[in-house]
Amino acid sequence: MVKLNEEMQKALSGLLFLATASKEGIPNVAPMGANIIVDDETLIISDNFMKKTIANIKENPLVAINVADCRACSLQFKGKAEYVTEGDYFEVTKKWMAEKMPNIKPKGAVVIKFVEIYSVKPGDNAGKLLETDD
Repeated sequence: MVKLNEEMQKALSGLLFLATASKEGIPNVAPMGANIIVDDETLIISDNFMKKTIANIKENPLVAINVADCRACSLQFKGKAEYVTEGDYFEVTKKWMAEKMPNIKPKGAVVIKFVEIYSVKPGDNAGKLLETDD
């Protein structure tokens, strides 16, 4: 898996946009704000209100992420997602949500491991693959 540096981890802990696609290739993008960095290769997003996103991940685990502040973090992250409703990652999610937003109970958690990072900064390197797990 691709390792996230401190700057990447900070950017991913704020507002981001998660793109998914169904097995037929129908895209969906949704803003996400309940994000937990577990370690330098794992992001958890709490499932509080997701519908299409979860349906897509169950059909097709490949996801892409852009952070809202793309001037501060001009990167696109691609990874593999798994939806969980029990286990360690879900327990981390429940505990985090209880501290940050106690009136919202998560239904599950999206666990993402990153496989590629691309530049989205305007210029000659736009779209350039910066890191991969290959």
